[in-house]
Parts: sequence; C-alpha cells; structure tokens
Amino acid sequence: MHLPVFTTLISLASAVLIQGPPGPYSVARKVQAFEDSARWDPLAPADKPEKRRVATSAFIPVKKNNCSDDVVPYMTPITAKAMAGFSASLGFALPDDFFDNLELAFCKVGETCKSRRDASQNKYPVVLFSPGLGGSRHLYSVLARSLASYGYVVLTLDHTYETGVVEFPDGSVVYGVVNATGGLAPAYLESLIETRQADFSFIIDQLKTPDVAAQLVAGTGASIDSDKVFVYGHSLGGATSAATILADDRVLGGLNFDGAMYGPVPTEGSDKLLVLAGTPVLPQTVFPGIPSWNQTYDKQQGPALIVTINGTAHPTFLDAPQLPPIKALLQNPEYTAALQGFLGTIDGDRAAQLTIDIVRAALRFMFDGKKDELCNIEKLGPELDLLKIKGLGCPQE
Repeated sequence: MHLPVFTTLISLASAVLIQGPPGPYSVARKVQAFEDSARWDPLAPADKPEKRRVATSAFIPVKKNNCSDDVVPYMTPITAKAMAGFSASLGFALPDDFFDNLELAFCKVGETCKSRRDASQNKYPVVLFSPGLGGSRHLYSVLARSLASYGYVVLTLDHTYETGVVEFPDGSVVYGVVNATGGLAPAYLESLIETRQADFSFIIDQLKTPDVAAQLVAGTGASIDSDKVFVYGHSLGGATSAATILADDRVLGGLNFDGAMYGPVPTEGSDKLLVLAGTPVLPQTVFPGIPSWNQTYDKQQGPALIVTINGTAHPTFLDAPQLPPIKALLQNPEYTAALQGFLGTIDGDRAAQLTIDIVRAALRFMFDGKKDELCNIEKLGPELDLLKIKGLGCPQE
C-alpha cells in the first residue's frame, strides 16, 4: 500500500464545510463539562487524585426558521492532532492536520425562541452516546448532529483518561492513559465499562436536575424530556450501552454498533430493548473467547434483535466515511482499495443514513411504541440482514 503518498495527498485537502443534517430540524450545539463531586476518578494518576469530570457535546434540535448558521471547526487543533494519531490504532494512519480543515454548521444559540411556553412545546427525548475505546466524541459529531435533526437531544460523551485527549471548557486538557496501563485485557476493559456506565448515569442525574437541564438547552427554544432516555454507542461504547440498560432503571433501551460484549449483560440479560447492529463479521469472530452476540441475545428477557449491514467495516460507524477528503480520495483508483479495506465498501453517505435509520427505528419503538420499523428492519435497505429478533411481537418471531 502506498501509505506515505496517500497520507500526503490527504493532508492537502482544503478547508470544507461538511454537508448539513438530513432531518427536518436545524441543530444547535453546546459543549459542557460536569464534575461528579461524589466520585473520585478511578483512572486519574495515583499522585494526583481528582473528582471525575465528564465532557459532553449536546446536539439540540431547533426549528429551521429560528436560526442562522454558526460555522465551527470539526475539532479543535489539539483534539484534531490527537485523533489523527489515534487513527493508526485502527489500522490506518492519517496526517496530523487531517481534521484541521473540516467545519460544521450549527444553529447559532441565542437566536431562537426563548420563552418557557415555547420550550415546553418543544420537548425532546434524550439519546446518550459513548464512543469506541480511546476515541473522541468528536469523531461522531456528524452522526450525532444528523440524529438530533430528527427531534432528539443527543449528548455525546468523552470518558476522561480513556479518550485519547479531552479538552474541557475551562481550558484544561487531559490525555488518555489506557493504552499505557491495561491494554485490551478483558478484565481491564470491563473495568472501563463500569467507569463509562457510571459516566452515563451521572449525566442522566444532571439531566434529571431541572436547573441543569434548562441551562444546557438555554437559548435554543427546546427542553429535555428526561423521562425518555436511550443509550447507544460504537465498539466499547456499544458494550457500555448494553451495561447501562441493565444498571440504570431510567434508561429505556440501548443499541450496540459493532461492539464486542463485555460486562454483565451477556450472562445476566436485560428486560429492556437491546439492538445489536454491525458488520457481517460479528465481534466474537474478531475477539474469540468473549461472550458472543448470540449468547447475549439468548440471555435477553426483553426485546432484542441482531442485524448486520453488508459492506461495512468496524470504522464505518464513525463519521469518517462521510468526510469530504475521504470521499474525494475514494474517487482515485490508486487509493480506493486501501480506503475500502479500512472503511468498508458501502457508500459513506449510505452507511450514515442506515446507521441513523437503525437508531431511529429503535427510538420510535422505545418512545412511541411503534414496532413496525424494527420488525421490518430489512426494508430500510437491501444491505441489511436481520439474523434474529424476539420480544417485539413481530410476525416472524
């Protein structure tokens, strides 16, 4: 593979605005950090103990006629450089400045309707997202914005000291330590999931606090329906979501995108919805010896399904396939095979659409009681194969 030349060509990509979200709403974004005063950070250096902090990005739906665009960098320079380096751990090296030239447009906060009446009429369910091991929440911002554009408040989380780098609004920066300590040992990954799950539950605590929730969406004309909470994630974030539906009664259901199963769910099961969606090569094939998706499915007491998406690879479920520089290079036959080996053969925009459509099908069942889309999930596209389904009352069960 001509990696050095390929890397050089990517680094020449000019600044470009990533395409806007597909749904009927515009989207505002707020970055906010929360400190858990009741919890010491288990991953902080032993000689520098500190309370656990969690950085979030909140993607908030806004009526389209209520705002103008606020164009922001896809990532800050520090995070962009760290995540370019992180790409090598996924098997594909990117230049340090790869993410520097990308921008996203959001609704400018403060231009929207602000009255309590407006906010109460624009009350949206909550969806929390956890990224893959070491990955930044910013690697999923395009997907999160897309989901929010369909009428959900989406919060993406960084998991401090595990994410490659976390930048807090106060200017402090924390670099990840996971690769230098526990590596990929199953017991260590399970300990990370416990910490991640506690992060999820802590953020739900904040959203259940009226003043905190109101401050998070202030200036957007929206309010949060904290009685409707769903969790999903990619890779280790998917396993985190599965663990959370078991641990936190406030969470109504969860979805795992291509994550190997760790934690208690594969052995204990859950009575809540669990969707397992991923590549045709299921995680147990890649990580033999861990509980399989089939084992997890069999233990589920609640609704469950396993669906695969043909043409996908593990990194398909990041923003990467949608990013303009990647799309441009896919048109160059010299680099097509290398990129498809990394991101899959499915079109990037199509992959993103299916990813969001699968989440939306789960949300419509969870929040609205509509099961038809999950029962007929293969109708979302010929790329989907429904392997197993139960507990929804579908005709094929």
